[in-house]
Amino acid sequence: MARTRTEPQELDSRTFRDGAIYLYRRAEYKKPTWYIRLKVPGIKGYVWKSSKTTDEHLAFSRAEQLYNENLVKALSGVKVNNRRIAEALKAYIAHHEKQIDQFTIRTKVQIARRLVPIFKAKTFDDLDTALISEMIETVSEQSKRSTLSPNSLIRLLGDFRHFLKWAIERGYTDSLPQFPTVKQKHNRRPHFDPADWGKLTRYMRTFLIKAKHPSVRRDRNLLVYYVLILANTGIRVGEARELKWRDIRPIQASDGTESLALMVTGKTGRREVVARTADVKKWLARILEDRKQDIGQPNSDLKNHSLVPPDSYVFCGNNGKPIGSFKKSFNRLCSEAGVEFDSFGQKRSIYSLRHTYATFRLQEGVNHYMLAQNMGTSVQMLEKFYGHTSNVTAAAELMKTTRTKGGKLAMTDDALGWLES
Repeated sequence: MARTRTEPQELDSRTFRDGAIYLYRRAEYKKPTWYIRLKVPGIKGYVWKSSKTTDEHLAFSRAEQLYNENLVKALSGVKVNNRRIAEALKAYIAHHEKQIDQFTIRTKVQIARRLVPIFKAKTFDDLDTALISEMIETVSEQSKRSTLSPNSLIRLLGDFRHFLKWAIERGYTDSLPQFPTVKQKHNRRPHFDPADWGKLTRYMRTFLIKAKHPSVRRDRNLLVYYVLILANTGIRVGEARELKWRDIRPIQASDGTESLALMVTGKTGRREVVARTADVKKWLARILEDRKQDIGQPNSDLKNHSLVPPDSYVFCGNNGKPIGSFKKSFNRLCSEAGVEFDSFGQKRSIYSLRHTYATFRLQEGVNHYMLAQNMGTSVQMLEKFYGHTSNVTAAAELMKTTRTKGGKLAMTDDALGWLES
C-alpha cells in the first residue's frame, strides 16, 4: 500500500527519468540539502531519502545509485520496506499517550521521543544490529553520564523492542532485527543485613518525631510504611506504584496464621504476593487512616466522600495521584540512619528492600521455588544473585564433618593451632 505524504514546501526541484527520480530542497531547512524521492517499479509507494549533500550533481549521483539498488531488490524479489522509523515512533507516541498516566508507559513514551531525532530519515530497511548500536552510542552521549550502565542499556533495548513489536502489529515492519549483546556483571546485590536493618528501623521513630509540619509528617509516615511493606513483601517499585486498595485481601494459612495477599502487576504479569508478616496489615491500616484525613480536607480530590475508594492508589500523595518515586526521601532516611552503604561499599537503593526480602526469606529456609513464584522471578535468578545466602541457610549441612572410629575429628593438632593462639 502506497504511503500518503504531504508534499514539502520547495525551494528548488529537479526531475529525472520521467519523474522516477525527483530531487528537491526544503524551504524550511536552513541548510539547503537535497532530498530524494524515487518511484521504483515493483515497489509500492515512494522511496524517500536525504542525499546528505548540498551539491546537486552529487545528490543526483546518490539518487541514481539508490534507484538502481532498489530496482535490483525489486527484480530479485527482495521485500523493500521504506517506511521511516521516525514516523512509526511518532505514531507509537500518539497511540500510547492515551495511557500516559501509567508510569511504565510514560517512560516508554519518553524514550520514544528521544529516539525520533536519532533515526531521522532512517527506514526499517536500514534497521540492523549496527544501527541499534549507533542508537545506543547516541543515547549514551546525550545522557548525563559518559556511558550508560548495563541495566540502563537493558531498559533502553527493552523499550525499543516494545516499540518494534508494536510496529510489527501495525504493519510498519515484519520482523525484529538482531539486538546487540549487553555484557552484564552479576554482582552481589546490595541489601540490608540484620544489623543495619535493625539500625534503620530503630531510627524510623526519630525520623518521624523530627517532622513538625503535618504535611511533612504525612509524607514521612508514608515513606516509613512503604519501606516496611516492600521489605516484607518483596514487591517491585513499579508494582507498589500501581497497587490499589482493591488489590489487597486478607488470607489465612492452613495453620491458622493470618496475613495479606497483594495482587500486583509487574514485568512477569499479574500475580498474588503473600506478605511475610501480618504486620503489613497494620502498616496498611495506618496509610488508610492518613488517606481518610486527606479526603476530609477542604481541597481534597475526593469531595463528598467519607470512604477511600477501593480503586484508588495505596502509595499516593494527598491529591490521590501515585507517587512516582520515593528515591530522594529514601536516600535521606538511609543517610540519616547511617546505613547508606553496605559492607561492600555499595550504595543501597529502594530495590535493596526487595533484595533484603529475598535474603531474609532464604536465610529463614523458605523453599526456592515457592519464593521465586511469590517474587515473580525464577529459581535461576535467586541462585545467581543470592547464592551466598543459600550457603548460610545450608550451614548445618555444610558444617558436617568426617569422624574417626574413636569419635575425634579427622584433623591434625597443627590444623587446630590457630584456634588456640
